[in-house]
Amino acid sequence: MESPCLDLLNSEWHDYRGSGRSEDRLRQPAWLKDFVGRWGFGAAGRPGPDDIEALANLRALIRRMVDRLSHGRAPADRDLAALDRVLARGPEVVRLTKDADGYHQGSVPLRQDWDWVLARIAASFADLLTHGEPERVKVCENPDCGWVFYDESKNRTRRWCEDVCGNLMKVRRFRERRKAAPSPPPAGAPDEPGGGTA
Repeated sequence: MESPCLDLLNSEWHDYRGSGRSEDRLRQPAWLKDFVGRWGFGAAGRPGPDDIEALANLRALIRRMVDRLSHGRAPADRDLAALDRVLARGPEVVRLTKDADGYHQGSVPLRQDWDWVLARIAASFADLLTHGEPERVKVCENPDCGWVFYDESKNRTRRWCEDVCGNLMKVRRFRERRKAAPSPPPAGAPDEPGGGTA
């Protein structure tokens, strides 16, 4: 599932291979331009430093909520209240239109600025919780990755953001088991200490 809130969350990128390398892609103009274009936020104009900081704060807020959800806990009341405040920053009006197919109701923003962008991203997260299943919002179990994803598997048991992380973790577990296993004695070595042949 794709969503602007998941895109924003994953703008804080970590190398899943364990190199320790990470990037805050929100601070990269090329990534931000692509994000704005992908989600139709271009009408808000180019974000200034305060807008980018507001996006980073929203990312941190949603991440706290996701971390709690991924551990089977409800988001904190103060975080829900903070999300509501962001939602209120982008007021919309409801419009009724008619075409050949009948009547349609839709929301139209009163203004398309960066408050509107923040509200739309917050609304996309609220939509995951209200129209999706909160327990499907997960964090990749590769501790070096931390990618947030919506588990669309039938039985809701997906643990990794991608197969590459799952395979990497299987290899790591295999190597750890081999390290922990006692080494067999070298060929021709005595079975017991001091028990060589006469």
